[in-house]
Amino acid sequence: MADTKAQITAEDWIREKYLPKKYGQSFQQKNLELQSRAQAKFAAVSDDGEIVAAICTSAGFTSNGKKATDELQKVRSDALRFLMLAARPQKRLMIFTDPSMIDVVRDEKKRDRFPKELEILRVKLPADLAERVAESQRLSSEE
Repeated sequence: MADTKAQITAEDWIREKYLPKKYGQSFQQKNLELQSRAQAKFAAVSDDGEIVAAICTSAGFTSNGKKATDELQKVRSDALRFLMLAARPQKRLMIFTDPSMIDVVRDEKKRDRFPKELEILRVKLPADLAERVAESQRLSSEE
């Protein structure tokens, strides 16, 4: 089974360091109500609730060059949850750390297969953390 410590650390860094610096407020993981009255957990929600983000540390392609369809399905699932929110925040962010996944999602947007109203944000991780995430992805692809 893949070790996800690096990805969790990357998400924590984005939520605890990057987003507060960029938006001037703190963020936390939080369950938000959907239109169906169910709850869904979002990776980062601002203190005022006006910025909600999903965070993806996955690559857009597998080690053998194929589109990472399982990871893309997860991204699509996150996008659907944004569309189902009961309250509409000012900003709905899809945060990516891997440029190849951004390329895949932008291609999906061009083909009208991804909600255009969701903002795509690329976050560059600190070098040591980016290396740990890349190593984790490499080990996971070998399994």
